[in-house]
Amino acid sequence: MQGSAISLSALLLCFLALGGCAVERVSNPGRTATEELLISTAADRAAEGLAEQVPPNVKVLLGTVSVAAVDERYATFAIRDRLLRRGVILVDDKASADMVIEVRMGALSTDERTMYLGTPQLQLPAVPGVATTGIPLPSLNIFKRTETKAVAKFAATGYDAKTGEMVVATEPQLGYSEKVDWVILFLLSWTNSDYLEADRVTAP
Repeated sequence: MQGSAISLSALLLCFLALGGCAVERVSNPGRTATEELLISTAADRAAEGLAEQVPPNVKVLLGTVSVAAVDERYATFAIRDRLLRRGVILVDDKASADMVIEVRMGALSTDERTMYLGTPQLQLPAVPGVATTGIPLPSLNIFKRTETKAVAKFAATGYDAKTGEMVVATEPQLGYSEKVDWVILFLLSWTNSDYLEADRVTAP
């Protein structure tokens, strides 16, 4: 029994040492830069697919009132950028336009999913006369996979500025970007991501 108690105490001290070596950095803004990069990359990729369905060399009045999200400004300018690269001529009034294109957004956010084998972060109860607060124990992961995926969905309808007849109706375009964090055997960790790659439209 005494040997078991010593072993348990040694294991506990080891856990505490690992927890003391870990440094957790908290981002002050509401969202991290990584999350913003994921979302903006997904928006770029969806905008690219959207622009490919619009005929070039046409004067277009772009309507984006249906693009409503935290990142709506970036999404709007991503769409404008891809249309201009496509050869579309953007104008500011309906009288000068050949076509009015109204863009709508179905999604622009992130999802996170975690799978792990191990123990979650725990907190030991406070010890009277020794500590007024509990002692935190770090999570111990034999295996952990955390996937953060951003999804953007854009679609558009274009109609003749003079007659109101429909000219183009795009298929909904989905853009994805992801980051996967791995932990194996407590200390071995790495990250795979695609949000720093060149712009491209990806499948889920």
